[in-house]
Amino acid sequence: MLYRSKLKWIGRYVAGKKVLDLGCVCHQLDISNPPWLHGYICERAKSALGVDILPEELQELQRRGFNVVLADVETMDLGEQFDVIVAGDIIEHLADHGAFLERARAHLNPGGLLLITTPNPVTLVRLLRTLGRGDTPAHHQHTCWFTAKVLRQLAERYGFEAVDESYADDTRIYYRLWPAISSRGGPLRRSWRRLRVLVKRLLWRPLICANSLLCLIRPGCAETLCMAFRYPRREGPIQTPPAGDALCRAESQTGRGPTRASAATGASPTACRRASR
Repeated sequence: MLYRSKLKWIGRYVAGKKVLDLGCVCHQLDISNPPWLHGYICERAKSALGVDILPEELQELQRRGFNVVLADVETMDLGEQFDVIVAGDIIEHLADHGAFLERARAHLNPGGLLLITTPNPVTLVRLLRTLGRGDTPAHHQHTCWFTAKVLRQLAERYGFEAVDESYADDTRIYYRLWPAISSRGGPLRRSWRRLRVLVKRLLWRPLICANSLLCLIRPGCAETLCMAFRYPRREGPIQTPPAGDALCRAESQTGRGPTRASAATGASPTACRRASR
């Protein structure tokens, strides 16, 4: 299903629930910005706890009355469980996705939901930028890309069940059609900057419109991937993925090389290649 904004998708699940919001600061503290996710959650949830690793920003949020704590999502132990955990655009920043999913699982009530949003690598804008530049631009803090299939396969290894795969067409938020023009420099330099901005506007506006039309036909080409995972109640212990040599043996038996999960579980890619020979 296609949404105009990932906030609308998240709002369906957090209303009236006990919610844990991971990465609540959202790159920078700007609670006056309407799309601020944690503020949106607080308005709709029964209760909301925010987690982040930025101490100064968290202190400011606490001063303003928000319930937030300092913790790392890969190692956190908050001593309570939640109905819904929201990981809004955070998984692509992490180094250990397995540890993150284990900690999320430990903080979910049985039958609880883990909501994950992440940039979708399969978009028209990224395809054209890759064809034009020979490389896909990425945020300097990002560590990976996730498609819906890869994210589902990773979550299933940690006992989660995918219950919703949706997309949000929020390209307009990340690709500004009206960038600010700096007033620094001499007249020629300012004129050159104005000309570049004008050309960018002329090129990007039809592209953004074409991208929105494509998303109506193929929602899987939208800017943001939104997936909901349920943590089922099971009688026996959850089977965690094999680590190290066990994972390498599993990969060699299937005839495949090292996977993304090898890094998440600590298996050396070099060791996996040796095991598959």
